[in-house]
Amino acid sequence: MTNQHQPAAPPHCGAAVVSEARALEWAVRLGAKSWVSARPNPPVGCVVLTRSGKCVGYGRHTSPGEPHAEVVALQMAGSQSKDSTVVVTLEPCNHHGRTPPCTERILKSGVRRVVYATKDPNPAAEGGSDFLKHHGIDVEHVPHRLADRLNAPHVTWSMKSRPHVIAKWAQSPEGNMCPPPTHGQWISSVRSRMEVHRIRGRVDAVLTGMGSVIADDCLLSPRNHKRRQTPLIAVASRSRSLPPTARVLENPSVELITEGNPLDQLKALQRLGAHVVLLEAGPRLLHAYWKANLIDEAWIFVGPKPMPDGTGRSPVPSPEKRLRGHPKGFTMDLGPDRLYQIPIESKG
Repeated sequence: MTNQHQPAAPPHCGAAVVSEARALEWAVRLGAKSWVSARPNPPVGCVVLTRSGKCVGYGRHTSPGEPHAEVVALQMAGSQSKDSTVVVTLEPCNHHGRTPPCTERILKSGVRRVVYATKDPNPAAEGGSDFLKHHGIDVEHVPHRLADRLNAPHVTWSMKSRPHVIAKWAQSPEGNMCPPPTHGQWISSVRSRMEVHRIRGRVDAVLTGMGSVIADDCLLSPRNHKRRQTPLIAVASRSRSLPPTARVLENPSVELITEGNPLDQLKALQRLGAHVVLLEAGPRLLHAYWKANLIDEAWIFVGPKPMPDGTGRSPVPSPEKRLRGHPKGFTMDLGPDRLYQIPIESKG
């Protein structure tokens, strides 16, 4: 097992020639390993290249209070940091928090150039690139789709002061979310449901409505995948109590959210320590969040079987069309289903 602060080396680390683009891909993969553990901090990955393109250092930020990715990578690079290029997934921070500013460490290490993927919108941390430029370092912002997705919860938290919301639902090719009695319980396949279990084990809270709990008697726990954490299960209801026999109560941590307004519900989850929330709800609660502009990502599982008699119209009846207009979106096949992961430009 590798040391927590020394993740497995990127492929070909130490090779004679590595492009900055390739190094950024490695940095994204490193950061992805900390997508859960780094919260509430961003999951940053970093790679250090010499002038000749040799990888001499790499690292990631593992958890709050631990060294930032740039510091870990520069420590590994040692004296080879002089005249090097730092390739990092997020703009280096420029403030004193639990750790000193990464910009100071970059200056002291004699770095020649910094390439970063996502601009940091945090008012306390921003300005790192301007600071470095002012001190003679060549700085380039190179946007990267996967780095932006990796940093999306940090951006939401910094700009909107609320948890990042991932809304997940299944729908038929026509855009109906609720199957007729003749269809059976499931719209999506076992493969898709396993993917839902995977993401449950990587969010801080799973939010549903009381109607879904009563109608489906859902468990909502992460299963069939190695979980990175056990999420809080939150049930929204202004007046009804959880039935004592509800399966959702089998989870170790369950909360009843009595706030009626979606934003107030998110503030309640924020007080409970949630930074990333998975919204797994029926059409009513889903549409309430959609209309309130509080959804940051949509994970839409489209089943193959037509369901013209279904009900519960999806807020995105044609995800394929929506995806075409969003360069940061993603799609993949899961057995017979099609998954669309689409960032939503939320305003709330």
